[in-house]
Amino acid sequence: MPPPLKPVVSFGEILLRYSPGGGGGGGGGGLRASDAFAIHVAGAEANVAIGLASLGCPARMASVLPDNVLGDRAADTLAAHGVCAAGCVRAPGRMGTFYLESPRNGREGGFFYDRTHSAFATAGAASIDWDRVLVDAAWLHVSGITVALGPGPIGQLRGAVAAAQRRGVPISFDCNYRPVLWQGREHEAPGLLREFASAAPLVFASEMDERLLIGDSETAGGLFACFDAVEIVASTRRCDTGGSPCLGARIQTRRQDYLVDPVPIEPFVDRIGAGDAFAAGVLFGLGNGWDTARVARFVHRTCLMKHGVAGDFASFRAAEVIAALG
Repeated sequence: MPPPLKPVVSFGEILLRYSPGGGGGGGGGGLRASDAFAIHVAGAEANVAIGLASLGCPARMASVLPDNVLGDRAADTLAAHGVCAAGCVRAPGRMGTFYLESPRNGREGGFFYDRTHSAFATAGAASIDWDRVLVDAAWLHVSGITVALGPGPIGQLRGAVAAAQRRGVPISFDCNYRPVLWQGREHEAPGLLREFASAAPLVFASEMDERLLIGDSETAGGLFACFDAVEIVASTRRCDTGGSPCLGARIQTRRQDYLVDPVPIEPFVDRIGAGDAFAAGVLFGLGNGWDTARVARFVHRTCLMKHGVAGDFASFRAAEVIAALG
């Protein structure tokens, strides 16, 4: 029997997602006209935690939840999917939300956040006991979304990274640049995102993210040349073939560059959370000691499968993904 996997700790804001129509994907006239909404517990880092727990890796979530029934709903969802929520503290404030119309031909419809002054955004930097949360952890997984939320969340994230570094816990950083979250502060994004990417052995970065981190002119060696700590860079590769959205994958190390060719995304139900399913798959594969090629094939299939599931997170067992690989 292989040794049990060490837990991965995810840190970030948990949200509620509202989709018009009352079903999994939308309808009902869209955001302007629908009088019924489907509600999903959401948030990039929580999606990763649920994905990991479902695959079979112990997962812990650290966050700040409002001290009300919506915070209860988020905590209950984590527990239902096997995620330890002991690192989620309660504080006054509201639950952050976002609203999303159904995807059409691979693109989201109406989309906007409503998360200003949430309990997470306004909590103090010392609200989480990181030394307790990070005991025996294999990774601390964080995201550039937290960096975009302002001084309070940035302070919390710096405290989390510092605590992980003290304990020798490596950082997994998903750049996750979302322009809508940086409006009015776009000039701050490159420097702040570089701060956290430079501390992470594992970086998830799209081509747009990488250009933001290193600049258009610095392409030779990419992130490896710019950041000494980076050991692995992972990304999905999206394209359209004959009008159909397709998905590939890429896993790079300082010695290898493994590509999975794009294939059509079928069925295409919901793109949101696909990148988080991809991140969960990478962390799961690394925890199992898989080689680069095996990790790339596994996470590519995991990400494809997530597109066929409504809601923000994937709850596949590892055996399901392996079976889908044939």
